[in-house]
Amino acid sequence: MTGMLDDIRVLDVTRFVAGPAATALLADLGADVIRIEAPGGAEDRTTLPFNEGFHGGVGFTQLGRNKRGLSLDLSGEKGRAVFDRLLATADIVVANLPRRTAASLGLDYDRMASIKPDIIFVHLTTFGNEGPYADRLGFDAIAQVMSGLTHISGEPGKPMKHNSAWVDMSTGFLAAFGAMAALHHRNRTGEGQKVETNLLQTALTVGNYFLFDQYFNRTNRVGTGNRAQSGGPADLIQTKDGWVYMVALGDAMFRRFMRMIGREELLDDPRFATDELRAENGEALSEIVTAWARQYSNAEILPILETNRIPAGPLLTPQQTLDDPHVREQFLMPVPVEGLSRPAPYVKPPVTFGKTPGSIRKGPPRPGEDSDAVLAEAGFTPQEIAGLREAGVI
Repeated sequence: MTGMLDDIRVLDVTRFVAGPAATALLADLGADVIRIEAPGGAEDRTTLPFNEGFHGGVGFTQLGRNKRGLSLDLSGEKGRAVFDRLLATADIVVANLPRRTAASLGLDYDRMASIKPDIIFVHLTTFGNEGPYADRLGFDAIAQVMSGLTHISGEPGKPMKHNSAWVDMSTGFLAAFGAMAALHHRNRTGEGQKVETNLLQTALTVGNYFLFDQYFNRTNRVGTGNRAQSGGPADLIQTKDGWVYMVALGDAMFRRFMRMIGREELLDDPRFATDELRAENGEALSEIVTAWARQYSNAEILPILETNRIPAGPLLTPQQTLDDPHVREQFLMPVPVEGLSRPAPYVKPPVTFGKTPGSIRKGPPRPGEDSDAVLAEAGFTPQEIAGLREAGVI
């Protein structure tokens, strides 16, 4: 299948989550993404390893899809000279390294632009490249806790970050968005440029409305568990045999909800007169709704909620998510991965296109799997490749 980016080459010098998420999206659309890592493989390959002796962990397998693998030691002059020859064939370079580390490996925009003037350099960091925190190291969780969002999650006195790497993934998505916008600009003007995104700014962007709320209203919010802070009832409610999240926002939906549970008298209760008051008194609303819900199983209550047009969804374990018929049929695709005993359940590319769909064609590369082919395409002779391998550069 031909992808809409099949004429774009990306040099991928990324690790762990944010950067690989960006380049995975580009690879899904057909870009030739070449993952560059030190000979022997990078440290992010084995995070959360499989129990089957596979050469990579689950995160690397997810985000290394559709990529080719090149082993290259960028810490020395010989490796950087090889990179520079590859750079002449590339459209985009992506790195998620602190600015000093990136510069020490030759990943400096001005230097790269002197070799390939129209190159696009996408640089992901934790705190950005300017300001007092620019040289600090960090991960997803650091951005979560510094954004203010962890403080208003969990329970009062027990803040709770999210276990998914949502900041990393979102930053990667924004980096891919930035790369595409820069490509559009280059196609119109011939100019390359540097594109930057960072974890903390991503988290702040997601929670910006809470910052507005604090700035203007001085609400000093704290965690409310699973209850929404903008209306109600909106909570994870226990049923006879499980849990269902159900949400009522706005007066019309609140009225439908109260009629559904047979508590119309609460429509005149001053505690629940507005969304703000319903959020403030959300714990009382959750108790009322739980008393109603405990008489039903999940299978019984979900059709009732749907009939009354109340947004709802059951609490699923990861296994139940894999088994869910809608998820399985609409969003998952089994992809054979060399070394795994059965196809991996990849989630399909998260943006669909009617005429130029993305695809997941293969799992991640082994360390240096495509080194010879990539270097040959860049003009290296077999003798040069053999010499680089003997010198430990590749």
